[in-house]
Amino acid sequence: MKKQSNSGFTLIELIIVIVILGILAVSAAPRFLNLTSDAHTAVFNGTLGSFRAGIDLAHNKWRVSGNSGAVENLVDTLDFNSIGFPAGIDGGDQVGSEQDCVDVFNSVMESDLVLAIPVGDGAGIKNLAASVDIAVTNNANICYYTFVSESKAVGFEAPQFRYLYTTGDVTVDSFTLN
Repeated sequence: MKKQSNSGFTLIELIIVIVILGILAVSAAPRFLNLTSDAHTAVFNGTLGSFRAGIDLAHNKWRVSGNSGAVENLVDTLDFNSIGFPAGIDGGDQVGSEQDCVDVFNSVMESDLVLAIPVGDGAGIKNLAASVDIAVTNNANICYYTFVSESKAVGFEAPQFRYLYTTGDVTVDSFTLN
């Protein structure tokens, strides 16, 4: 008579496998839990890149058109300053208000992001509606685009990029994004 062999796992083997799977799950879970923050960073980076490209395209349109000064309504209703950078749609050659900043953004971007002009800066940004993605402010002819969709509580510490219409520079503060 042949002895019948059991081909199953012992209780000890099953416990060891479960412990190993538990350790793997605990070490991998934080990586997956941070996906929301990664998604917001990706939206910021994508928007920043698209905005830079839009500014460059608009400037190149001004150059190709043979302009040598301020121009109104060159691209749809977009106005340009004397060196060919977008300056709003109000018939002027400078970005002097938050609305000019909103107009520049909407003219060079095709985006579903919701922009709003806060009342006040830090506190105003924190008090924006939940549907707002970007707070738009202006100071010394610089447009500030602050991403507030991730956390309204951070105010000035939210990711932000700036548009300086006098040079066409689009910059990011070093503390906002690595």
